[in-house]
Amino acid sequence: MLFNGSIPENIHFGRKCRHLWKNFLIPGKVLLVCGRHSVPILQAETAALEQECKIVTVSGELPLSEIEAILNSVKNDGFTNIVGWGGGSAMDGAKALAALITAPLPAAEYFYCRAELPKRECRLILIPTTAGTGAEITANAVICDHATNIKQSLRGPGMTADAALVDPELLEAAPEKVTVSAAFDALTQALESFTSARSTALTRSIAATAAALILQNLESAVCHQTPAAFDALARGSMLTGIAFASSGLGAVHGLAHPLGSLLSIPHGKCCAILLLPVLKRNSAADPELFTALAQECGYSSAEALFAEISVLQKKFDIPQNFKKYGLTPADYDFIVKNCRSGSMKCNRKFYSDDDIRELFGELA
Repeated sequence: MLFNGSIPENIHFGRKCRHLWKNFLIPGKVLLVCGRHSVPILQAETAALEQECKIVTVSGELPLSEIEAILNSVKNDGFTNIVGWGGGSAMDGAKALAALITAPLPAAEYFYCRAELPKRECRLILIPTTAGTGAEITANAVICDHATNIKQSLRGPGMTADAALVDPELLEAAPEKVTVSAAFDALTQALESFTSARSTALTRSIAATAAALILQNLESAVCHQTPAAFDALARGSMLTGIAFASSGLGAVHGLAHPLGSLLSIPHGKCCAILLLPVLKRNSAADPELFTALAQECGYSSAEALFAEISVLQKKFDIPQNFKKYGLTPADYDFIVKNCRSGSMKCNRKFYSDDDIRELFGELA
């Protein structure tokens, strides 16, 4: 099978396409999920809408407690449409709420896989405002339980959006640090999708195209605010979602989730710091694969690809380790215990517990 991912039936890409979201609504109430900065935009978007609307906000690194609180406030209000407008947390929040709004048990029961999610009954529409997570494409929601520091995906039937609207104009309002962090997340997804044990010829082609778009346009977007560069970043992020929806990811994401949740490191920054150390270890274990990756991305060798990533990291002040975040050997056991996710299993190189401790020993 060349492609086995579940992606939205309706994917629209282009400037102004965000305004199409109303075309996908079904009769009934509309729940809009966003970050706080998007509230005024959505108030304007819904001003003339005849359907009853409610706007709720979520925080970054989506907390399980917020999902529970929102569910308690909206569960019995009869929403038939849920719209996610924002970065990865807003879209994951919308997906989680869409999956849980008719669920009979608390959200934690499904988050910890103690119960099976019911079939989704509402319409789900996603509009990204960053180029990073690919969450508008994927059929899961990444959530963090800050009470336990467990960060993992909520998965179940019907978490694929009915429509994804990718409008590059929305990226231009993001702060530089958000654009950079999101882009490194998307770049990591593209590179890990290409090298995943579940990759196919099709997903590798999509992933390489995505990686090249991000590598070649990040500086122009951030430093020069070039509209075409924002278009390329948005397209690259969308393509990573399409690729890894089928291929899965790798060790960077497997390690970033427990590390980021434990030390409160933004996900994109966590991926950016881990990216080269993990890629270099993986490349040593499979040089031919990484030569092919580099060449598909337009570089002569894996070393040339890694050098380009290093240049971008230095330009945007990506730390070389986790010292500023307080990583110590006392944290290694938690990371080792909680990193054995599907992403880690997709990594072609196996990392033993000692390998992981050694890696973090170099980054602490």
